[in-house]
Parts: sequence; structure tokens; C-alpha cells
Amino acid sequence: MTKESKYKFSNIIKIPAFLGIIIGFFAALIQALIISAGGPEAYGFCVACHTRDLVNGFFNAFTGDSLGLAPISAVTPVLTIIGVIIGGYVAATRNKEFKIKKAKPLIYFLYFLGGIAVLNFALLLGACPYRAALRFAYGDFVALIGIISIAGGVALGVLILLFITKRRGFK
Repeated sequence: MTKESKYKFSNIIKIPAFLGIIIGFFAALIQALIISAGGPEAYGFCVACHTRDLVNGFFNAFTGDSLGLAPISAVTPVLTIIGVIIGGYVAATRNKEFKIKKAKPLIYFLYFLGGIAVLNFALLLGACPYRAALRFAYGDFVALIGIISIAGGVALGVLILLFITKRRGFK
């Protein structure tokens, strides 16, 4: 790689730190816009809350019910979760990493229940890990307890998976 081609934009955008800075800048900008439009603090990017508001909004629209929504979601639907899903699919397909795991239906059901549990516990905390980090940045120490709890749950899950893997004889 020559020195000229090293600094091309197409090469720079592949650097994780650069992408992190750009994503952080846009997340802060969106957060400022959402707060100025009447949205709650630390709502700029929250997988759990945006999913809840998207589902509740569709449910309200189709049934005429009035499930709870964040004030900004009552005005305009929050489609960030759809963007995350589409973006993840496009990135995995583009990098030839997308594959459907073949397993028994029970495994898919357990994944589904695990997803429901994660989303419910995130809503009990009041945030997904992204929003918990934003809330901690705002000075909310309950969010720090949530982040530590999430890290502990991940560590426990990894230990359980390692135990199961060793017990089955995988190296």
C-alpha cells in the first residue's frame, strides 16, 4: 500500500476508531435534536426503548389502544431499530458473514425467549446498555449498577457456555 492510497477516504472509513468517532458525533447530534423536540434525556439511541416504542406505536395504530410511548415517538416513529437490523444484515452480507444457523426448533424458541428476557430486563433497568451508558454520563449511578449487572450476566453466560462446551468434549 503506497502512502497516497493509505490516506484515501475509502481506507480511512474502515478504521474502527474513525467510525466510532463519527457514530458518536452523530449519536450526540441526534440526542440533541431529540431532546430539543421534546424527547427524554439519554434517548438518542436505545435499542430497548426504541423497540418498545415502535411496537407500542404500531399496536396503538392498529388497535386504537393507548400503550405508553415516549413523547417524541408519539410525534414520529422511531425507526432506529429497523436501521440497526437492516444495517447489520447488509454489513454481514457484504462481508460474506451472513449465514442461517441450522438447529432444532427448541433452540430457536430458547433464543426467542432469551431475547424477550433481555428486552424485559433492559426495560426494567430503564435502558439498554447504550442508553445506560448515556444515563451514567448524565450522572445516574443506578445506570452504573445496571452496566455492572449486564457485564456480570455476560460473564456468567460465557462461563456457562464454556462449561457446556467442555462437558460435550469440544476443544
